Amino acid sequence: MAESNNRGRTVERSLDIVDYVSTVRSPVKLSQISRQTGLHLATTQRLAATLVQRGYLRASEAGYTVGPSVLSLARAFTLQDRLSAASFPVLQSLTETTGLTSSIYVRTGDTRVLTCRVEAPHPMRYQLPIGHRLELTRGGGKIFLAYLSSEELDGLLPVDSNEDLADGRAQSRDELVRELQEIRHHGYHLSLSERQLGTVSLTAPIRTSDGDLPGAINIVAHDDTLSEEQMMNLRPQLMSAARSIGEHM
Repeated sequence: MAESNNRGRTVERSLDIVDYVSTVRSPVKLSQISRQTGLHLATTQRLAATLVQRGYLRASEAGYTVGPSVLSLARAFTLQDRLSAASFPVLQSLTETTGLTSSIYVRTGDTRVLTCRVEAPHPMRYQLPIGHRLELTRGGGKIFLAYLSSEELDGLLPVDSNEDLADGRAQSRDELVRELQEIRHHGYHLSLSERQLGTVSLTAPIRTSDGDLPGAINIVAHDDTLSEEQMMNLRPQLMSAARSIGEHM
């Protein structure tokens, strides 16, 4: 049992290292990985060496970056993921009818990951690559928070958590919790310049026949091309797309 527990901790710590390195854009030193993951420097060095050997990290004089083995896992995910397979033709149709960029996000821990996307004929001025991670507390990520239990939500949101939105508004924990209650009541979330200044987006949960929430579907535009009212007029198309994907899961 002790040996099994030790192996479990080793795997968890290794994944913590890969997760952290995947969030930065430039090579990071071993000391920084140790500090950010909370691991002892010697433990970090030992695990990093194994990860380099297996291709999950790459080491250079500048520091550590993600290795090519992660890319092969990403490729395998795109081929095996049922949600992406069910979503892509629906997103194509949704983008064709709305003229907007449409996306699928899935939750991983305290973040959401972009797994499928169809760009509009006139793409957004900023680009998000497949695999990009975003927070749950702003924009469409709130869909995932809205359907968590109180215990799960408390674990993700510190009591004194406050966050500045892209337009400068300060979002308190109490305000966020009230907004999550509204999302549960209405079944969608309209976001105005929360994560990216000058954007308006609409997000809905994808529900399976068993009631699971495998992901969320989103449409987005710049607010100088589409108003809040115009976005809300597209809600029936978005909700229909969410139901269609859920039925095929």
